[in-house]
Amino acid sequence: MIEDLFKSLKMYGALEFFSNGNYEKYEKEDFLRELLKAEISKRANSALKRRLTFANFPISREWEQIDHKLNPKIDFKKIKKFSDGQFLKEKKNFCFIGGTGVGKTHSAVSIGKDLCRMGYSVKCYTACDLVIFLEEAKNKGELSLAMKKIMSPTFLIIDELGFVPFSENGARLLFDVFSKRYEKGSIGITTNLAFHKWPQIFGSIELTQALIDRFTHRCDVFVFEGESIRLMESREALRKNKHTSLHPTE
Repeated sequence: MIEDLFKSLKMYGALEFFSNGNYEKYEKEDFLRELLKAEISKRANSALKRRLTFANFPISREWEQIDHKLNPKIDFKKIKKFSDGQFLKEKKNFCFIGGTGVGKTHSAVSIGKDLCRMGYSVKCYTACDLVIFLEEAKNKGELSLAMKKIMSPTFLIIDELGFVPFSENGARLLFDVFSKRYEKGSIGITTNLAFHKWPQIFGSIELTQALIDRFTHRCDVFVFEGESIRLMESREALRKNKHTSLHPTE
């Protein structure tokens, strides 16, 4: 059967199109075109799902979910330009600095998802998880393999840098990540600490200065000024609850 041939070739998009039974309305050339388009679309969707799974984003967010009016000082339109992928071709980095809940991770994930849709490989770690991954790999004698995995993605996102200080060993391992990807692969960082406070998490002033020097050489820095969106949403929910309790529905 034709269906079995499609299965043997793993042409599941073509199989789905053929199984719908609407092919009789097409001329031969149109039918072949639509058959191949269905297969290409299926493969593209499957590849995108694999890239999104590999990226391991901590949250599922899109640009459309950002309300620009809540924190008008943040230039989200300018930040969104990273989604065109040009900075990857230039081996540039970006750093989003600001308090919690102002959209840093949301923006980084939105950029990462757009890049996945363009066919780029993206990987996202929290800074803490990345250091743990590296320390465990070193203890197992697999650090070289771990570094290859970190070098492999076109774009590496390190989220929540600054929330947890690192051990001396962890700081040096993270420094190696920055050093190895320097001018070879882009890094995007979200952090709650300005650069002059980074010694608090890396310990050594000399190591921190060397790390910042490499990272910021080709880097766009954005300061996220504003109030926590989560805090604003919590206050609004509390206000609505109070209003409901004072004016219960009949």
